[in-house]
Amino acid sequence: MQTIEKFSAGATIIREGDSANCFYILEKGAVEIYVDETLLNVIMYPGSIFGEIAFASGKKRTGSIKARTETTVRKYECDNLEILISEHPDVAAMIIETLANRLTRTTEKLSELAKHLN
Repeated sequence: MQTIEKFSAGATIIREGDSANCFYILEKGAVEIYVDETLLNVIMYPGSIFGEIAFASGKKRTGSIKARTETTVRKYECDNLEILISEHPDVAAMIIETLANRLTRTTEKLSELAKHLN
């Protein structure tokens, strides 16, 4: 099921440690990503996906997401990843692309860190 949700600046969209049966696509605005109350990143590009890691893995949320500005998101809620893939293959492809890009960036950062340690 997909819905449009609006959040005012400062509102918590995702709480670290919560269960995940949904993920979001940013429609308008900007969100901040926190882990242990430390700001790690800001997402401000429409079409950006967030909350997908816990959704896809079935694990607890690894961070919190707060609206930085007045924010509109498209929320995809589903208890089963296979159902989402069959009903929304375009969204599933976006999740795969997002995860691949994040893994690539993480691998590059680890590689650079390893070079500095040697």
